[in-house]
Amino acid sequence: MGKLATQVDSAYYALLLTQARDKNYIVQTDDSLIRIAVCYYDSIGDTRMQAKAHYYWGCVYRDMNQQAEAIREFLIAAPLTKKAKEKRQLGLIYNNIGYIYTIQDFNEKADSIYRLVEGIAEELKDTALWAEALSKQGSIALAKGEEYFPIAEQKLSDAFAAVDRAGNNGLKANISASLSNLYSRMDEGEKALYYAKLNLSLRRDTARAYYAFFILGDAYYKCEQYDSAIFYINKSLVSGDYGRKVDASMRLADIAMIQGNVALSLELERSSSAYKDSLYQFRRSVVVNKMIEVEADAQKMLQKLYYKGRLNTYLYGFILITVIIVAIALSLYRRYQRKNGLLQRDKQQLEKTNRDLSQHYASLQTDIVQKDLEIKGLKKELASHQIDEEQRKKIQAELDKMILKRSTLAKEAFLHSPLYEKMQVIIKDCLDKDESDEEISDREWQEFVIGMDMQWNNAITDLCAKYQLSKEELHLVCLSLAGFPFSHLEYLLHLSRRTLYRKKNALLKRMGAEQNCEFEEILQRK
Repeated sequence: MGKLATQVDSAYYALLLTQARDKNYIVQTDDSLIRIAVCYYDSIGDTRMQAKAHYYWGCVYRDMNQQAEAIREFLIAAPLTKKAKEKRQLGLIYNNIGYIYTIQDFNEKADSIYRLVEGIAEELKDTALWAEALSKQGSIALAKGEEYFPIAEQKLSDAFAAVDRAGNNGLKANISASLSNLYSRMDEGEKALYYAKLNLSLRRDTARAYYAFFILGDAYYKCEQYDSAIFYINKSLVSGDYGRKVDASMRLADIAMIQGNVALSLELERSSSAYKDSLYQFRRSVVVNKMIEVEADAQKMLQKLYYKGRLNTYLYGFILITVIIVAIALSLYRRYQRKNGLLQRDKQQLEKTNRDLSQHYASLQTDIVQKDLEIKGLKKELASHQIDEEQRKKIQAELDKMILKRSTLAKEAFLHSPLYEKMQVIIKDCLDKDESDEEISDREWQEFVIGMDMQWNNAITDLCAKYQLSKEELHLVCLSLAGFPFSHLEYLLHLSRRTLYRKKNALLKRMGAEQNCEFEEILQRK
């Protein structure tokens, strides 16, 4: 974080960082950071910032699965947000309150909250928020029983149509799951199966989409496709959700009974009962019984915000910020030490690598010189009039083999040369920051062209003479033959990609080749 000069900076930083983590779906497991913002903005009475701070504190508690504390903060944030006239944030707050009421089985309260969300979403013309509010109302109607199925179908269908147009796949998957559940309960197996498959296909992580597996397995059950049903329902059992284990075990017990395996059916029913006991114990530890107390507590805390003394808050904030700064400073110092050590080791390793590359490059250059001498001798011997046709063919084959070896050595030498390393640095710099401090000199370009000409057995020299290539065209040909991606050539030649394509196409046209032809193909035809 660095050293922040004032409480204002510390509080604002804490709020922004918590907000950024929430918006990027990073699960937050500690509320110490957002507390700084809450304490400060409560102390100065800035309503708009108070509303934000309490809202994101609620989001942190929600991530920590402390639902009672989360709904308390959302209930505090709601009237503050109304006062600040932040409609979009108010819609998000209500959406979170509705979610917590839903998972705690306060369906009537959740339904009324989602109706508020629906109204706000319509006012803001927020399709995603509107569809979510509508789908949640549909799911609540579905839970009420068969007589509410038409209402649930209408709301879920409207929500699905909205997100389908908007292309929100995450929300579309959730609504598809609800529609599959609805049609499964309505005994419309084909529709249930369609939406179950759609739900699974829209999930990003299909390896751990345990609820989607259960929905799909249940849909297959309704369609009497029991093997597929067993496969997907068993996959859903990997989930740690006891409620899902209860439903999955009961559905598998039904299938076992249908298939005549009474023993397995009874065993699965016993497993379901055990999961129900675990679920009961788990829910006892959740906050169902605390919700009413929390609602009253939120009202009390709203009153306290107007009377809370500022002096203690400032003192507490100063101590807390000091501790945080010291901790961060120590952390940065340790990080600096570690980073410095790593840099030193990297530097030593790089120096060793450079030495090895230089030695290898020198060795390759020596090999190339030796091969040139051998090629020269073979050419001289081949030009002699004192050899017969059979000897001439043998020498020619040896010469071709020697030229190929020299070409291979030349290519390897280039890949281990300082020039190739410099080219890679230029490309990386341009990809990272759109510019590079490195430049290829005229001498280096000449060495590069000579090396490529050697690799291609002087074919580039012939090509240049035949078509009167400009310097840029010559460099373009050599870089293409060296295997650089065309998208990287603009960094080495300092020309736009459009200009490079235009030059390449013009050159190919001059050579009488097709536009999609490669220079390597042209040289191989020579």
